[in-house]
Amino acid sequence: MMAMCFWKNSHHWSSHPSRRKRDFPQVVIRVAYFKTINWVGFNFCKYHAAAVEIFRRLPPSERFFYEITPNCYTKFKVWCVDGKHFKYVLTKLYSYADIEVEFVISPYRKGLVVPEAFALLGLTFYERGVKAEVQGCRGAEE
Repeated sequence: MMAMCFWKNSHHWSSHPSRRKRDFPQVVIRVAYFKTINWVGFNFCKYHAAAVEIFRRLPPSERFFYEITPNCYTKFKVWCVDGKHFKYVLTKLYSYADIEVEFVISPYRKGLVVPEAFALLGLTFYERGVKAEVQGCRGAEE
């Protein structure tokens, strides 16, 4: 997830055609699905107290907070939750006008593979990265 959300020119698929400008007033939360463990990660571009409370109210065994400091200027923080809480958390996040949710998917050799949880949302994904051409694609479901 860090490769998709943290590094500017990383190759991945996004539900938004381009990155936002730094002066964008809203909090953008990037969401990624971890298929092997059926958990979902939520990466905040900046802190949002009310959104963090959504995660803190989940049972401790079904949520996890991960933080890494890649250099002395930045930190990468992700809230991870069990897949069964995905719909609940997403509904709560959508209730805040100052939060925008962006879904991200890792690139695969066979193209875009949309996780089932994301496919149900009917999103269009755009390829991003150094070699990527900006084009929308619905892709095959997992």
